[in-house]
Amino acid sequence: MTDVHRLARTSTLIRLIMNAQGQVLDMGRKVRLATPAQRRAVLARYATCMVDGCPLPASMCQVDHVDNWSDGGRTDLAKLGPTCQHHNRDRYRHPDRYIRRQIGPDRWAFTYTGPYRNGRRIR
Repeated sequence: MTDVHRLARTSTLIRLIMNAQGQVLDMGRKVRLATPAQRRAVLARYATCMVDGCPLPASMCQVDHVDNWSDGGRTDLAKLGPTCQHHNRDRYRHPDRYIRRQIGPDRWAFTYTGPYRNGRRIR
């Protein structure tokens, strides 16, 4: 019992959800980067960057959190999608320029709305 108490005090719990083949799909907040199994699953769901109108193939994109990881987003397959490097960085720098919407049970899309000043869109 003392070993159990010691482990409880000194260990960190990590939630892992695996598929039937033992590949990790969901990892909660403890791990930031997607696993190879998660990346394959994301590529099977998306053809391109998840920002509307971006033609970059998903295979050339980064796996990104739908909810920014720095804001508490989880590394769960249901909340991951492909984002090209440009949109990945721009979404983090300017979250107010994007509208997120769910397009399927585990699929998301972002619409770029552009910059605004005084309530008006800057062109």
